[in-house]
Amino acid sequence: MKLPKYLSSGAHSLLKGLLHKDPSKRLGSGPTGSEEIKRCKWLKTINWRKLEAREIQPSFRPEIAGKHCIANFDKRWTDTQLTFSPASSPKSNTNPFTDFNYIRPAATNPFTSE
Repeated sequence: MKLPKYLSSGAHSLLKGLLHKDPSKRLGSGPTGSEEIKRCKWLKTINWRKLEAREIQPSFRPEIAGKHCIANFDKRWTDTQLTFSPASSPKSNTNPFTDFNYIRPAATNPFTSE
């Protein structure tokens, strides 16, 4: 995985740990769970007890003008034309996966003739 060079080594370590391809080896999937993430180098300055007790004030609190305020989002997202999916919505009382089946094909090695 290639990450931007401007990120610190601690940020690289955190991202690589969280994005590990094998879920059983991802940061936080071990026996200590989220404690493993909390102990990583990039997050070491956080006082987790105070954070969980909501005793830490955020460094930035955006001003919002109501429930649907979009002022803090970039215009390229808020001015984008809406497109609707061509797929129809499933009927409320029906299972959209009726008669659906999937069998994963056997894994093949592209470097052998198997």
